[in-house]
Order: sequence, then C-alpha cells, then structure tokens
Amino acid sequence: MSTTITQEQVNSIAEKLQSEGITPTVLDIRKRLEGSSMAVVWTYFQLWQQSKKSDKQESEMNKLPDELQQILQDFIQKQVTSTKALLEEELSSLRDANDEMVKEIEALKKLNQSQSDELKTSRSAREDVSGRFEQLNSELIRAKNEIDIEKQSATEARKELVKAQLKLESASRLEADLDQVYKTLEDERVSRVNAEHQVSALELKLEAEISARKKAEQDLLDFHRTNPV
Repeated sequence: MSTTITQEQVNSIAEKLQSEGITPTVLDIRKRLEGSSMAVVWTYFQLWQQSKKSDKQESEMNKLPDELQQILQDFIQKQVTSTKALLEEELSSLRDANDEMVKEIEALKKLNQSQSDELKTSRSAREDVSGRFEQLNSELIRAKNEIDIEKQSATEARKELVKAQLKLESASRLEADLDQVYKTLEDERVSRVNAEHQVSALELKLEAEISARKKAEQDLLDFHRTNPV
C-alpha cells in the first residue's frame, strides 16, 4: 500500500528542484518520495503547478486596474476551488479503488494458499492409493510363485506315484515288497491330496488377490475422476 504524502511535501520537493536549476516533473518528485502513489503525486503536482501559474498571473494582474484585478481574482478563485474539489474527489476515488485492489490481492493469496493445500492433500491421497496398489501387486506375484511351486510339487508327486505303480507291477509276487509299495502309494496319495488341497487354497487366495487388485484399481480410477490434479 502506498505511503501517505501531503501537498506540502510535494511543494517542498518541487521548489527545491527549481532552486537546483531542475524543471520539476512527477517522476522526479516520486523518486524522492519512495513508496508514494503516482496518482497522488500527480494530483498534488498539478495543484502546485496551478499555484505557480496563479502566482505569476497575480503578479501580472497587479499591473491591471484594481476593479479588473478583483474580477479576475474572483474568477480564478472559483476555478481553483472547483478544480481542487474535482481533484480531491478523483483522489478519494483512486484511494478507494486502491484499497479494493489490495483486498482483492489478499483474497487471491488466501485462495491460492487454499488451492495449494488441497493439491497437497490430493497428491498425498494419490500416493497412498498407489502404495496400496503396489502392495497388492507384490502379494499377487508372491501368490503366483507359491502356486507354481505347489503345482511343481504336485507334478513330482504324480511322477512318484507312477514310479510306485510300476514298482508294484514288477514286485507283485513279493508280498513284503507289495506291502511296502502299498504303504508308499498311500503316502504319495496323502501327499497328492494335501498338495491338491494346497493348490485349491492358493487358487482361492489368488482369486481374492485379483479381486482386491481390481477393486484397488477401480478405487484409484474413481479417486482420480473425483479429485483431478
């Protein structure tokens, strides 16, 4: 906001410039009144110029007859009063406009800060959702690896079962060997059942992980649609 200045300050600087042999200008005066409003300086500078013209006219009027001097003085006084009132009204209007602009700037600063805070919140939420998505994706990959391992174990169990069956056929005349083969087959069957159960459980877990991932992806899409960055 501009610094409050007076007519006397402007007059003093203008007179000083004249005494230094410099023709006063609005810019020269404003430079010596740091932080002042150009509109205010301009208004006071015009009044100073008018006062200087009035002094010159008054000097010239002294050469005229007294009656004519009085007429001219009355006319000039009316013009000066009218002009001063008009300028003061314009100055007041400029000050009001300046105050309104300052208020608007402050309001815009607050709005900008609010939007900045909302953007930070939105980014934080997006990062949280992205983190959840990455976690679910890692769990899904781990579950797939476990299923592959279990499938490989089941395959090995089936191979062992085939081997046991071959042994059973080749050792059908040996009762002791047959009992041992039956025991081996039973163990392999239990292992296979257990492996199949594990595979089924892991497949169910995989389906749950896939569903959770799809839901997380949908949540992320919904969030981006409702909270665009």
